[in-house]
Amino acid sequence: MDSSIKILEKIMDICAYRQKILASNIANADTPGYKAKDINFQEELKRAVENDTGSYKVIEAKTTMPNRDGNTVNIEVEMTKFAETMLMYNTATQLLSARIRMIKDAIKGGR
Repeated sequence: MDSSIKILEKIMDICAYRQKILASNIANADTPGYKAKDINFQEELKRAVENDTGSYKVIEAKTTMPNRDGNTVNIEVEMTKFAETMLMYNTATQLLSARIRMIKDAIKGGR
């Protein structure tokens, strides 16, 4: 398989996984004591490419200060991360589609 396709698929997988984590953070914004979670995208992409694993290490998100109830979710930060991750996913999808189109065109051109 084309290595660029493999990398783009990994990016999309990691983005989808991160979206689930961020959605959980947003859903728990009012849960006392809830600690926001995240993944280190660069580290997970490197691990996924090197080891070809589908499991990702969830970490406690870096935050400034917890609320009075111990909750560390900052809804604005989570929404920004969510939007950034969605943009990255959409970009990877577009690049993957373009790469597949190029391969199809090359195959058709060979006939």
